[in-house]
This record gives sequence, structure tokens and C-alpha cells, in this order.
Amino acid sequence: MAAIFALFQAAINYKPVSRAIHKFNQSATAKWVPVNKSFISLNKIILRAAVERLELVHVAITLRCVTHQGYRHLLLVNDERDLQIAAAGRVDDFIISTQEANASPFEYFEAEKAISLPLNFKQPQGQPQRLGYLVAQIAPDARLSREQLVKELTLVADEIIRTIGRYQTRYRAIHIYGDQSYWVGNSKALRQLDQRIDQLAKGSQPVLIRADKGSGKVIAARSLHCLSRADTAPFIESDCREWEQGGAAGILQSLHTYAKGGTLFLRNIDVLSRSEFQSLCNFWKQAAVTRFDNSYSLRLIMSLSSQHVALESFQVQWLAQHTQELLLPNLLDRRDDVRDLAQFYIREFTLSSEFDLTEDAWQLLESHHELINVEQLKALIQALALTTDGKLVSAEELRAALV
Repeated sequence: MAAIFALFQAAINYKPVSRAIHKFNQSATAKWVPVNKSFISLNKIILRAAVERLELVHVAITLRCVTHQGYRHLLLVNDERDLQIAAAGRVDDFIISTQEANASPFEYFEAEKAISLPLNFKQPQGQPQRLGYLVAQIAPDARLSREQLVKELTLVADEIIRTIGRYQTRYRAIHIYGDQSYWVGNSKALRQLDQRIDQLAKGSQPVLIRADKGSGKVIAARSLHCLSRADTAPFIESDCREWEQGGAAGILQSLHTYAKGGTLFLRNIDVLSRSEFQSLCNFWKQAAVTRFDNSYSLRLIMSLSSQHVALESFQVQWLAQHTQELLLPNLLDRRDDVRDLAQFYIREFTLSSEFDLTEDAWQLLESHHELINVEQLKALIQALALTTDGKLVSAEELRAALV
């Protein structure tokens, strides 16, 4: 459950300087994730890459799933009570394979030439859980030994588990924030971003997000919070542009009190004056060694108003010494995600029947380099949803909307 409320009020003009997320019921945590088209596609990419790299015949994974309200979900719980709540029907195995859709995944498997590895998923708190198996068919002329293949396939299994973890984080964020709190797409840039966020979540240094508008700075901060803090830890978001002039030191201390070992996300720190930025430096020196419940210290995340914003030399020096950077890709770096994003917003903005684009229009959209952030693409789809009369949008109609 999420709620937005003001923590501070200026003496004359009301200006919210913080948005806080209330603690929420532990049972609201996402304990299963939908096995949707995006999830299947991403895992097939991993499996096909393994087939090519390791010269295998084919690879498949089996996953324990439940059908709930007509949708298949991957179960991330062992508790019998949770299974009963989740399962309106039967629990069964779902197979994702490199085989063609009309072929049986295990039709040509030979036991003596196959390798089977368990897929064990560990919750942030809890014991490892068996989700299914990775099964690979070795080619007759394989150049790698069985031992080498087992070692390589273990890394493939680890990548699949990390993918599952990222999907759980996305849907867990929806439970917490109640809105779309994840990136849409399966591009290489997004997969690399997920890996970088996983890496940063394991550390304790402040994270500095460098990105242009519409690149998902809030999504990145929420993902870091979900991966590095307990479900009940608060997430406090504050925009430095809304701070009362000269009040940085007091505001930061108050924010620290409300964060209580959770995450403090400071947006647009580049607008701080020299003295206010010095207050931030002094604040972190104290906050870094202050622990709540003898466990977590504050998780500090900061962002800049744009990727290439100019900073003063002392700011550059302090940030280089005390933070780790997270650079977010813009839409130009994510051209492979344009179609997925557009279809996502078509479903969101279409009031009656959904519309589509002709193949020429899709190609025009994917190659249009003036769309540099997701917000621009979102506005374009919203405009098309309001003006299109037919089922298909032609390249000419799209070109007119792009002007």
C-alpha cells in the first residue's frame, strides 16, 4: 500500500519536499510473477545464446507454475498456505525451449547425452527453493567435455535465476507503488542495466543516477530500494528543487529520521547551491555510520537533472569519491524496445478496440531518431489513440504525427 503525503511545509508558500511510501503488509509482496510473453522471450534469448555458444542440440527449462484467474504464474513460495491462496487450479510444469513451437521440447532428448541442472531460487530472506530444471542435449560432436559443459550451463542457470529475480522485483514494485514501476522491453541495454542495478544493490555506497528526462530515474531508484532493503523499509523521495532556500541541513536531518534504515532518494542535486551541497556532504558523513536497529544504515540514491549537466569541480570531486554512478540508457540506446513500448502504451491509452501500425509505420517509428526518451514516445501514442479512426496507422499518418 502506498500513500503520498507532505512532510514539510514552508512558512509562507506550501512546497512538498518529500514523498514517502508507508510500510505495507508483508502478505502484499509479489510471491509469484506472470509467465508472460516478455518473460518467455527473454528466457528464450538466454537459451538460444547457450545453444550457439556451447554447440548444443537444444536446451529447455521446466518451471513450476500455477494458473490463477486464467493466467500462468511462476511460483516463488514454498508455504502450503500461500499455495492454496495462489492456486485456483492445479500446479504444473511449464516448459520454455529452443525447439520450434510445434515440436515437443523433449522429443529427441537422449538421456546419456543430456545434462540436467536444478534451478534454485533464493528469496532475500529464506531458504533456496527448487523452481525447476535446466535440461540440455549435448551434440554428438561436442568439443567441450561434459565437465566443461556442466560448468558453462551452471552459469546459464544462474542467468535465468537472475532474470526471475528481476521480474519479481518489477512486480513487487507494482505492489508497493501501485503504478508501472519497471522498464518495458528486452533490449541488450536493459539487460545490462538490470545487471548493473543488481551489482549496485549489493554495495553500501551512495548511487548517483545520471540520465536525461524520461529515462526512468525513479524506476531505477525504486529497483535499487527493492533489491537492497526489506519490504517494510520506507522509501523516501525528495526533489531538491522544492527545498526552502537555506534549509538543506534541517531538511536532510528530518528526511533521515523518516527513512529509518530505508532509502532516501534525492532528485536533482545539481540545483543545490555550494553551501547546500556542503550540507549534503556533511549529512552523509554522519548518516553513513548511523544504523537503525543495529542493522541497516541509510541507503542514499541521488540523481542529476540531465546526463551531461555541468557541475562545479568540488561537486565532481566529492561525487567521484563517495558515489557509484548508474547511467541510464535513453530511447536511442534502446531501439529494440520501441515496438514493445509502443504496444504497451497502445493498450494503456486505447479506450475501445486497440489499433496497430502497418509494418512500414513500425519501421519508421523504430528508425526515427528524434524520439530520444520514453515520454516522447508515450505522448505520440497518446495522440494517435485520440485521432486514429481505423485499426491500422499508416506510415503517412505516423509521419504527420511525428512532425
